[in-house]
Amino acid sequence: MEILESKQRLRRLAEAADISIDSNIPIRRYYRSGTEMLRMAKVHLNEGNLEATYVLYMKYITLFLEKIMTHRDFGQVLPAEKRKTKETLKLVLSLTEETKSKLDRIFQEEHEDWLIREEERIRDEEIRKREEEELNRRRAAENLKRLEMIEKDRQFAILAQEEINRELAGETSKPAKYNPENYLPSPSHEAPPSYASVADQYSPQPSSAPSYEEPKEDFASALDRFRSDASAPALPPAFDRSAKPSSSIQNNIVFDSGSHIRPDYGSQIRPDSGSQIRPVIPDRSKKPDFAPKDLHGVTVPEKLIQRFLALAKPNSDKNIETLGMLGGKLAKNRFTVTHLLIPKQTGKSDRCDLEGYEELFDLYDKEDIIMVGWIHTHPAYDVFLSSVDMHNQYEYQKMLKEFIAIVCSIKFGETGYLSLTS
Repeated sequence: MEILESKQRLRRLAEAADISIDSNIPIRRYYRSGTEMLRMAKVHLNEGNLEATYVLYMKYITLFLEKIMTHRDFGQVLPAEKRKTKETLKLVLSLTEETKSKLDRIFQEEHEDWLIREEERIRDEEIRKREEEELNRRRAAENLKRLEMIEKDRQFAILAQEEINRELAGETSKPAKYNPENYLPSPSHEAPPSYASVADQYSPQPSSAPSYEEPKEDFASALDRFRSDASAPALPPAFDRSAKPSSSIQNNIVFDSGSHIRPDYGSQIRPDSGSQIRPVIPDRSKKPDFAPKDLHGVTVPEKLIQRFLALAKPNSDKNIETLGMLGGKLAKNRFTVTHLLIPKQTGKSDRCDLEGYEELFDLYDKEDIIMVGWIHTHPAYDVFLSSVDMHNQYEYQKMLKEFIAIVCSIKFGETGYLSLTS
């Protein structure tokens, strides 16, 4: 996989840090979200995840340096809160530059290592292709040469057999394509050859291996030799029918039927003694870029649900909804719910309104936890998010994409884990 240059990767991380402002969401939640961004960035920094840390720092800078002023309620923010945010922003800018420098150095090293490995890969690929092409060329040439030699031997044997058959039948005419004056003496001067003597010439010899060398005498000389031996006493045929063709030659003949010939680098083509074959080194330096679509997992203990249902039972018996807020920790790229907070609230049969946000936020800061979800009951309804629930979930999820909504149906005894992204 290609590893981009440092500038490109940093630009992608900055693009992932984009954030938008919705004036329908209370501005106080944006300030609260900024606090939790820094809390999560600290966790990622301690775990060595510099990319996620950089994205969160950039989100904080984008939010409070560029976007928060566009909120319609920005004028209502207390001056003390603005001063505090401004001081924090200076610190975050410094931390962001420091993180960016580290990432730039790491990205440059990873890109340079990738370039070296890619160059080696391309060179090895070219060598492999050349070796494969050379191997295929050699095999094709060998196959063609062998087939030509086999065809020559076959044609020679056919012509010789035809000539022998004509002489045995007493024929004096010759094929039009052969001139008797160039190849054969006058039949009146020599007696017809004995079939047995000719057979002796073609009797296979077990002691000699087959050879595909070019014949050392032409067709006319061979026939003259056959006729000179015709006067010799006839011998019985000496065909050795138990002899079998040599397997060494058959095993080396490859008939290309159109299929790809797999090269055997171990036995056919070997590199020059001066060349060096480098092993393929897997790329272990590549890390996935932290992007908005990448969500942390969320773990909810089963006993937490049971505890909440027990606390909500008095209201459930009265057909009144109960609401709770979930707090948790971020570790190893995953949220784990560790706290169940029951804030001040007013409930009815079809809704529940939370009160005392400031006290709730102070408690989150005191426990050093992150707001990761909320839970509420439906005493008389099924598991679903009402229009009011979806509005609340949108506001929360706008701040944290992993924010979950847990709905417990008292009537049907079911529990659902919901979000607007599912």
